[in-house]
Amino acid sequence: MRKTLTLLLVVGLVLLGCSSQKSANTLVVGTAADFAPLEFIDENGNFAGFDIDLMNAIAEKIGYKVKWENADFAGLVASLQTGKYDAVISGMTITASRQEEVDFSRLYFRSDQAVVVQESNTSILSREDLADKKIGVQLGTTGELLARELVSDKGNVYTYDSPDQAFLDLNTGRLDAVVNDLPVSGYFLVRNQNLPLKIAFTIETEEYYGIAMKKGNTELAEKINNALVELKQEGKYAEIYQKWFETEPPADIP
Repeated sequence: MRKTLTLLLVVGLVLLGCSSQKSANTLVVGTAADFAPLEFIDENGNFAGFDIDLMNAIAEKIGYKVKWENADFAGLVASLQTGKYDAVISGMTITASRQEEVDFSRLYFRSDQAVVVQESNTSILSREDLADKKIGVQLGTTGELLARELVSDKGNVYTYDSPDQAFLDLNTGRLDAVVNDLPVSGYFLVRNQNLPLKIAFTIETEEYYGIAMKKGNTELAEKINNALVELKQEGKYAEIYQKWFETEPPADIP
């Protein structure tokens, strides 16, 4: 019996060693795959989108494979802090409050906010028109923070796990508007032309996205930053950007 137990322990240690060796070459990356065209699940059940392609290219550049984990956006930072993920890429704006909780890579994407309304709406033309309106946002986003600044009654801000849910409620009249990242809003409208929705106007917030990592993980941050620089110099970044947005990347992405 003791010999059997010893054998099992030896086998277990060997397997553990193999597992550790494998995980050493794997980055566990968290994302909220409901933010097309940045990250989403395609018709084959695979992760797809600009962020997905970019992170896969970064990982390949630094000698890793990516294990993708899908979760609600609002819980990504907490999961990163507990060590569940090595990194998070999910259209996450670099903000002062988030920088207190996680470290970010160099910026890799620029965005503004879009205000989406029903096609027939002619009363919402500026941010001042939103003061008394019901606004839908994705929970935990900069769109939520902006919406709370725009309304006079914070109870008129309705949070959703995904922007798609907010757009659908807007379509049925439960909301007056949705505030959400411009590229994601535009992508949704182009691919859901059966829904009578439109972008009423944009708010130039000049937000920049970064890849989040646990505080103090300077080794991984350096690798990711170096890979981003190389991908841009080689033209790979522009290639991925053109694939998803059919235009050149903005000049203010260094």
